[in-house]
Amino acid sequence: MERGGIPLFFMKIDPRAQDLDPMLVSGFFTAIQTFSKEVVDRSSSRFQVDYGARLFTVLTGKSTDLVAVSMGECEEEVVLTLTSLLEEFETVWIKDLTREEMDTLDLNTAFMEFREGILQNLSFRQILGSWIPFFVGTSVSSDKSKDSIVVPFIDGSRNVDAIITESGLNREDVTIEITRLWALGALQFRSILAVSDVVISTSKLDRLLQSSSPQRAELVRTNPDILAVLPRMSTLFDGRRTVGAITRFLSEQYSERALMQAFDFLMESKAIDVLSPEKRRILLTKEAMEIAIKVAENVYSEMKAYEYLEATLTKVAIPEVVGEVHLTNGKWEITYASRLHEGLDPRRLMELYADWVKLLAQFMGALDKTKIRAYAEELTDAYSSYLLKRYTADDLRGFEEISYWLELNCVRM
Repeated sequence: MERGGIPLFFMKIDPRAQDLDPMLVSGFFTAIQTFSKEVVDRSSSRFQVDYGARLFTVLTGKSTDLVAVSMGECEEEVVLTLTSLLEEFETVWIKDLTREEMDTLDLNTAFMEFREGILQNLSFRQILGSWIPFFVGTSVSSDKSKDSIVVPFIDGSRNVDAIITESGLNREDVTIEITRLWALGALQFRSILAVSDVVISTSKLDRLLQSSSPQRAELVRTNPDILAVLPRMSTLFDGRRTVGAITRFLSEQYSERALMQAFDFLMESKAIDVLSPEKRRILLTKEAMEIAIKVAENVYSEMKAYEYLEATLTKVAIPEVVGEVHLTNGKWEITYASRLHEGLDPRRLMELYADWVKLLAQFMGALDKTKIRAYAEELTDAYSSYLLKRYTADDLRGFEEISYWLELNCVRM
């Protein structure tokens, strides 16, 4: 992107990174430049910003910046490759472009040869055999896929493993070519959901369930097989269940093929979303909060736990947090399937994650200190037996702050 944060080029390396777009990355970087001048050291050609769920690596060129977004630390070899690619971008691809040409670039498709070079240099090989590639629009006849060795075998129903078997080509050649076509925007994938993915519904699902809606009528016309699965499946999008859990729950009523077809349709229709890294962290803290309250009910009493929770919530003014903890007649409930997070960018989501951590810490701080050691021991056991098994190391990064608050409360007794 240009120094002012205007994006010139955008490319995803992972097909599963569906929540990233050029304007989001550009907006994030512009915010860093505007509000964190001390972070951006122009005397350095490289710096990193750890944004909780993602790591932003910024490489500074002569006239542009390259921003690489990853889930963890980039290896030095990768950084060196990115540095070389940035130099090539400036000296070859945009060197002679006019201002008007820069302003009209298609960020997702410009510089085809450069995109292919990125794939070759980074040796990307993350496509799984179970994924089903399909061409987008008229891409099958475009220059992007011209003379491709795999085109005859991509029909929207064969997965990568089947293409390898039926084509007689070796796995590496097929993977390289399918990856190339995906990077050039010629194809997309179905069946990319992992069993560990947590999915949540969006407002678009409501239209599919309304018998009088145009979306429902279109579904009846184009995908009638999904009609039987959809009502039952929709009740399981509670913001906590994984794809694997939903599939197992419905396995006696529907075939795995029917369920995966329904998942694919809902993903393509944007009626469901996979929880992003930021949303997974919010889910983690919400479940941690629920466990903390239940342990308090056991160590103290249900009435006392309710009083502690009520007192804690009176100090919180964040609607996206308070709005998901319901208190009614001595009963409490944390909502997981609400759509308060729909449309929020990663920056705001990480702020909400911090707010949930703060709420959890304040709840612990409100507890009677006479039983805090017993509470801390039981809570630690509960977290170890559930949270540490359910979440990945990336999800849990930063959550160790809770142990500090527990220890602090034990010291204060």
